Amino acid sequence: MQEMRIYPLKEIPEETTAVAFAKTSRSPEPFDKIAAELNAEASSKFHEKWVVGYGHSSVAEHAVAHLAAENISRLAVESIESNRLGSYTEKSTRYQQLDKGHTHLPEEIRGTPLERDYNDALNSLFSTYEKSISALMDYYSSQSKPEPGREKAHEIKMKTMAMDSARFLLPNSTLANVGITMNARVLEYALIKMLSSPLSEVRKAGAMLRDAGKEVLPTLLKRAEENPALVDFQNETRKQFQQFSSPVGSRRVRLINYDKDALENVSAAILYRWSGLSYEDALKHVKSSKPSSPMGILKSITARFPEGLKPIREFEHVTYTFDLLMDQGAYYEFKRHRMLTISVQEPTVSLGYRIPEDMEKCGMKKDFAGAMAAASECFIKIEKSHPFAAGYIATNAHYRRVLATMNLRELATFIKLRSAPFAHFTIRELALEMLEELRKVHPEFAEFIRPQ
Repeated sequence: MQEMRIYPLKEIPEETTAVAFAKTSRSPEPFDKIAAELNAEASSKFHEKWVVGYGHSSVAEHAVAHLAAENISRLAVESIESNRLGSYTEKSTRYQQLDKGHTHLPEEIRGTPLERDYNDALNSLFSTYEKSISALMDYYSSQSKPEPGREKAHEIKMKTMAMDSARFLLPNSTLANVGITMNARVLEYALIKMLSSPLSEVRKAGAMLRDAGKEVLPTLLKRAEENPALVDFQNETRKQFQQFSSPVGSRRVRLINYDKDALENVSAAILYRWSGLSYEDALKHVKSSKPSSPMGILKSITARFPEGLKPIREFEHVTYTFDLLMDQGAYYEFKRHRMLTISVQEPTVSLGYRIPEDMEKCGMKKDFAGAMAAASECFIKIEKSHPFAAGYIATNAHYRRVLATMNLRELATFIKLRSAPFAHFTIRELALEMLEELRKVHPEFAEFIRPQ
């Protein structure tokens, strides 16, 4: 009888690891022995034949790259983080104070009259940003006095709070550092999209990421090139629909589609999972029982399920679609929830902006509005000739439209996490409003989603 073995494969190149795992389908040998018989050349030949040649891309998922991207704009970071099967950690604008030197100048407007307009708008935004941090710190300090011996910690807390509100003024051109972990399959597709981007910076970043990635994955990234068909698709689709627009409504959160029989479907899925019934019979059982039966199933499961874990997977069998209006700062956090299906419109200034309440309380409302006006004026000028590059001067405060579809399990997880006291206040408001939209149609589910 064979004994169980579980062990790490250490100090083996990523592409060799992928080959060792792939060969187990036809080899009786253990992984470490398979790996010991391989070298870089043999691994490369394997990938050339099976992954590049025959398209067996699942093999590439076992080869992983850790890439460090520095001084890339937050707008360009979106093109990286839109690949939801990657893992990312980036510089926080909540804990680090920035200046105009930490911004990207789009190649599209470099050396043109628009460059001066762009720099003028940046000057307005960052001078207001610096002034706001000082004003906000004074305001917060007037509202809260430090405990004896805690003066330094209190000052740090006040500055963090100030930067949290002041960062609404930061434009999408603000530079960020982001750590990226992707397997070769995901990275290849991410690079194809980046190399086909309408933005020069994104294409440059894509080329640099590809070069860096090839140091670890020399064979598996060979097909990462610009896709002319994708470029044409993006250009032609935008031309077809760009003339359509609608005004901003009074509601920021709208539940526009949902499963009308969600309670019965979830209850039937739970019954199916823990019984020997077919789904059809489980659904019949739920529907033929007392009206309270589906609710009884739900209550018994939620009462029994351990605290601290995500809801059971059967909650994924029902979905909700929301039409959301959120500030760019909130969207930056929202998109990190990768179990969502998101369709997001390009950055714009036409939907207005959010001014933090504390910005008004500290006397910075007029300055804030002036900086937003400068950014909006610059955006409109750039948009006429470079519609995508205009997004660099839109700020964290500007609203953006997002269509989001998520299952009940992810919705519950999102609301619980983003309603926490430490969450940024605009995404906390969003989470609570989404909970109220759910409560209108499925109060039985809302009852079990307890915001913090």
